[in-house]
Amino acid sequence: MDTNTFGKILNPSYPLVPDPQASFEASSKPIDLSLAGSETNSPTDNLNSRKRPANVAFEEQNATISGLPARRVLTWALSVPTQTPILLGKRAINRIIWSDPDSFDAASLAILEKLGTIEQLLKPDVSTNNVRRQTLSSQPSEGPDSTSPLPQIKSLNSPTLERTKEVGPYHMSIERLLAWDTFRGFRPCLDLRQLLNASNDSQAQATLLAGENELPAWDDRLIKTFMDDVLIFNPVIEEAKIQKYTRDARFAGIGYDGASCLLLLIFALGSLSRSSDPQAPTSASEERQLPRFMQAEAFFAAAQKRMGMLLSRSGVLEAQCFFLAGVYLFSTIRPLEGWKCFVQALASCQAFYGAASTDNARDRRLHETIYWTCFKSELEARLELGVTDASVWDLRYPSFFPSPPDELRSNTQTEVVWYYFLAEIALRRLANRILNYIYGSNPSETTAASKEMADHIISFEAQASDWRRSLPSPLSLDKITQPSPGDSDLNQTLRFILEGELIDCYEIMYWPFVADAINRNTELQQTVDRDFTRKALALAVERIDKNEPGFHYRHHGTWMMLRSCSRSALLLIAAGRSPYVRYLLPGTWQTAVGRVINMLRFWRHESEDVADRLNLIEAMANAT
Repeated sequence: MDTNTFGKILNPSYPLVPDPQASFEASSKPIDLSLAGSETNSPTDNLNSRKRPANVAFEEQNATISGLPARRVLTWALSVPTQTPILLGKRAINRIIWSDPDSFDAASLAILEKLGTIEQLLKPDVSTNNVRRQTLSSQPSEGPDSTSPLPQIKSLNSPTLERTKEVGPYHMSIERLLAWDTFRGFRPCLDLRQLLNASNDSQAQATLLAGENELPAWDDRLIKTFMDDVLIFNPVIEEAKIQKYTRDARFAGIGYDGASCLLLLIFALGSLSRSSDPQAPTSASEERQLPRFMQAEAFFAAAQKRMGMLLSRSGVLEAQCFFLAGVYLFSTIRPLEGWKCFVQALASCQAFYGAASTDNARDRRLHETIYWTCFKSELEARLELGVTDASVWDLRYPSFFPSPPDELRSNTQTEVVWYYFLAEIALRRLANRILNYIYGSNPSETTAASKEMADHIISFEAQASDWRRSLPSPLSLDKITQPSPGDSDLNQTLRFILEGELIDCYEIMYWPFVADAINRNTELQQTVDRDFTRKALALAVERIDKNEPGFHYRHHGTWMMLRSCSRSALLLIAAGRSPYVRYLLPGTWQTAVGRVINMLRFWRHESEDVADRLNLIEAMANAT
């Protein structure tokens, strides 16, 4: 396979594999946990993220500044501390300029004019907010998506994606969906964190008790299971390092250092995998009583005892430990705690850049891969949990791509996994571009607005189709229905994951249309509205059907699967309760909802949010 031909699915204007040194020079700035991937912020970004000092009245500031000589005003404006917003006022600046126009050169006039524009952007009233959106969307993005194949969509070039204090009208969380009028009579709990926190005490106590026992025996089988079931999808550790840590542990025993912590996390994840015990449990609570699960908890509890020392250091080993801890916590349905570990892993990645000039190419490749893996997991968890404030939402990806490993051409499996890794990055970037547009849109009943959004969605559909066609043969999604002879289990698993993430992209595209159709509660007049609503509902059934083979498997993405399938079931129920949308439902929608109910029953004792959504969906299905 030619890496250059595959490169177009990443970004048409960026080379597939940039020079590693240039990659790190382009991203050598400290990583902002909430705005990961931002290269440079425009003045409007910086000012909008700060609060105006409460003791400085805007009009008083204008009156004071407008009485100063022009040169003093410019000097003051350029020397104001970066923590202080500059609020001059358009009229005040005009008075300054025209009172002494000869005292300004062209650059000074441009600076003062920009200050006036900034002041307008900071005004809180609605009309000015509209101006602000137009101004931001007209600025060229400095991120990698500035060369998007959709230059006509201005909002995609916005430097940041900010959410208002009110959740956007097209936000796709279950909690936002449950707030729709059609579900008002069921009085659902809309506080996800309250439900998750209610599950924490019992799970934490179980882990603590497991840690009081003697450390279980370990062997190479656990390491192989980890490599086959976890590492291959999250390439954050080199196999040679694992082998070295294993040899050291055999010689000196499990210590209390970072390497021992990492090894214990590997044992925990290896124990958790069902491939280490093919016995199929009838419920998740039954699985917790199996020896392999209790062994996993004991290993994880031992690893936790060694994590404290990692908090005072930052580097590769620390990032690896916190990332794998996050994977384990997500696998055991503790998403809030898992997200915290992903954040800590991402923070540890900051240490990579200080030594970028002295690292060899192999180390730089490992750093890039770890960073990408941590970034993707943290972003996806953050989006689903909704744990961040309006001022810290940014969905752009970093400007660099991880470099391919040296053994790419000599190892077919490594080559396929590497292309999967790049394809997943490309698809996540596409999903982020769609989210940037959708979350920045406002619901409107006008035909013109609906037509404009439809044009954008058609363009996004074309991008998704291009991505699908660009996949190399081993990852081709066409082989899901027509597998080739001798196709490996690994290739089938990789295609399964990519297909699920492609469904995510399409779901985001069609969500505004189905949300409007259900909440507007009037007959759909436009053909495009009916078509996209029908696609959204068909996609909800497809998601449930595609995910059913993995309903009872515990892994890194289990909680996300529970959430996405529950959202699809709730959407189908909402459509079934609407007299204007019901006729667009697929004929098998009720069967699909029943499958989700069975899935949630299997996991209901794992977390309060799972049990709560099970009760809701059962009650709603019976009432529809």
